[in-house]
Amino acid sequence: MKQILLIYILALLPYLISASDTLSLSQFQEIVLKNHPLIKSAKIYDAIAESYLIKGQGSLDPKFYSNFDEKQFKNQNYFRRWNSEVKIPTRYPVDISLGYENNSGNFLNNENNLPSYGLLYGNINITLLRGLLFDQQRFALKESQLLADKSKVEKELIVRNIITQAFNAYVNWSAAHRELEIVQSYQERVTDRHNFIKQLFENGDKPAIDTMESRINLNTATKARITALENLLLKKQKLNMFLWDNEGTPLALLQTVIPQDISEVNEVLLELSLIIAQNWNTDLIIRKKQIELEQINLENRLEKEQLKPQLDIKLNTIHSLGETALDYSYSINDYKVGAFFIMPIRNRKTKGQIQLNEALIDQNKLDQNYYQLELQNMYQTLNNTAALNRASLKISVEKVNNSSVLYSTEQLKFDLGESSVFLLNNREMKLLEAQREYLKTVKALCLIYNDLYFLKLGQKKPLNPEDILN
Repeated sequence: MKQILLIYILALLPYLISASDTLSLSQFQEIVLKNHPLIKSAKIYDAIAESYLIKGQGSLDPKFYSNFDEKQFKNQNYFRRWNSEVKIPTRYPVDISLGYENNSGNFLNNENNLPSYGLLYGNINITLLRGLLFDQQRFALKESQLLADKSKVEKELIVRNIITQAFNAYVNWSAAHRELEIVQSYQERVTDRHNFIKQLFENGDKPAIDTMESRINLNTATKARITALENLLLKKQKLNMFLWDNEGTPLALLQTVIPQDISEVNEVLLELSLIIAQNWNTDLIIRKKQIELEQINLENRLEKEQLKPQLDIKLNTIHSLGETALDYSYSINDYKVGAFFIMPIRNRKTKGQIQLNEALIDQNKLDQNYYQLELQNMYQTLNNTAALNRASLKISVEKVNNSSVLYSTEQLKFDLGESSVFLLNNREMKLLEAQREYLKTVKALCLIYNDLYFLKLGQKKPLNPEDILN
């Protein structure tokens, strides 16, 4: 993995230039949105959506047909038949064809005898029963639009999931960094005190037992720092999974890069997570299920058309190009008409498919209702939990302040010789415990706000990286 200072990363992105080595949450978000390979690959869904639309429009593409058939036997031209046609589909139950036919030979069927220069013809095919209201061409057009919309939702789902995971990684990194700062401060105080007590012992002002007590405290602080450092390295490694440069090369933060303070991250996420108007109908999963429901309805509509009799009326106009010379002529009495009729008798295959589709429709609606209820419950639960954690945070702040005052007082008494190492350490451990408790509560709030932000992103339509940045 490429080792590089984040300040260099910011240099690659002029809009992110910072005078310090602090990587804020907003800067981190911009890097992820612009460079993360999964978000970049999500843009492929735009091309997929466009491909579906082109494919759907292809159902209306004109088609050219040409058929040539010839038989020569014992030096005789039995027959030579040539028919070419351009068929033009429409959005309606009407197809139009234009063609040219030229036949010759000694053994042609009478119906195939044509003028020497052939015939031009125009054909109109009209569907009167099956396919009158809905047919395969209209199905293809509508289905392509649904598939394109579904591809866009898939893209939005990827972006939302990556952002949520990235924010969780950042919160864990920031919390781990703050914990290391707390433990380092604790270790520095214990180290200074241990050296001071050793000096007092050497001067004969303290008993040896105090140095032992102090040494135990130092061991505890050192071990706590090692554990906090190990946790920070682990969280930073997980954060690195979201850092990439413009060329798709993974990046790794160095020790000089630090996160935004966890309390500031909490305020940023709180602002991001606010949902002014709840509308769970536009959640990405709901939208995806709704598109799938529309697909099934569309397929069912096409299947129901198959239950109807089929009646197609064909009308051909015939235009002669001349018998002995190229001479175009047309008469309203020259035409060819036809009709095609088919009536399904039992049609169990179609009926079974319709029954299956209706069952899938009912299941999809139940899934939508259930997931929407889940979203509402999740939103309510997160808000309730956030309220409880905010109340707990106030208590934690008060506890830290009081513990700090008690520790400072005990430190003053110790300096005056009116307290012991044991009592001072006890006050210090209570302060450390209060600080960790505060940190745990703030981290929990950040993660709750991130979950709320996840719900909020699902309500934004459309959801694209550019929309989030703006």
